[in-house]
Amino acid sequence: MLTFVFLDYKSAGATVACISHYIQKCKNSSEELSFVVVDNSVDDENFEKLSMSWKTVTACEYEGSILEEKLVDGYRLFLWKNTVNAGYAKGNNSGAKIAAEFLKSDYLLFTNNDLVVLDEELSLEALIREASIPQVGAVGPSIVGKNLKSQNPYFDKSFFLRWGLEYLCYPLNRFLPQRFRSSDLLEKFVANPVFRVMGSFFVVSRKKFEEAGGFDPHTFLFAEEMILAKKMQKAGYEMHYLPTVHLLHNHSEIINKKYNELNRLALKFESECYYYKNYGDVGAFQMTLVKIIFKSYVIRKKIVKKIKELIQ
Repeated sequence: MLTFVFLDYKSAGATVACISHYIQKCKNSSEELSFVVVDNSVDDENFEKLSMSWKTVTACEYEGSILEEKLVDGYRLFLWKNTVNAGYAKGNNSGAKIAAEFLKSDYLLFTNNDLVVLDEELSLEALIREASIPQVGAVGPSIVGKNLKSQNPYFDKSFFLRWGLEYLCYPLNRFLPQRFRSSDLLEKFVANPVFRVMGSFFVVSRKKFEEAGGFDPHTFLFAEEMILAKKMQKAGYEMHYLPTVHLLHNHSEIINKKYNELNRLALKFESECYYYKNYGDVGAFQMTLVKIIFKSYVIRKKIVKKIKELIQ
């Protein structure tokens, strides 16, 4: 069985629509499918919208909250109302645990609710076939954004190139060659393995996910895929990219509404500092230096913004 694991935050309509979309795109699949939805909203209204969208089979208390079993076009779905907004890692770990305990799932497909399958059918067979290779830990497909630019896969970049040099050079960073800028997107895929794949959609064997210890619960947003990649490596597994499966990442505006650009960047920086310190063996001196550079960048960014406002 393959279980789609969704994490919802105040976006019930998008989750319901995405599940319907996946069911339509998987109607000819021979795989046994199921769904788990973790509602991280801490919002009764959002949970009620989700709950009312599907027929309830059973309901029980689980981990201090309510867990409902649903039927969606004949497929089993478990909807759990989290008691806190636990973030991506903890929320998806809860989803994986529910899939293991109640569905005995063989494979987990972690997905955002803002993905659109571009192929006529979603080839779960191809994704599972790749994920079932003994040395493979997780598999991610081709993902493009609204601008049709690639968002997968990624290579392992040093901490200083990721967060130091480009931010040190701001506002002249646009003159830096691409290899010295912060992006870790692999511009041209040649062969597997890759370092990591995007966390918005990937397939993993449940047993391998559990063996690696799942997502690290110490991050709230960002860096989860980087950490999982390192944990998979430690467990002896590779990350693979499957360019024959195609999806569009139709970015949700939920996070953008809650956090402005600088706040999102600061949150991402904090999470990646945790990653590089605990999984990337970055020493105290380099960590302190890059943190000073980033703080300086934030100040310079605000100054440049004020200057632009005055000019306009």
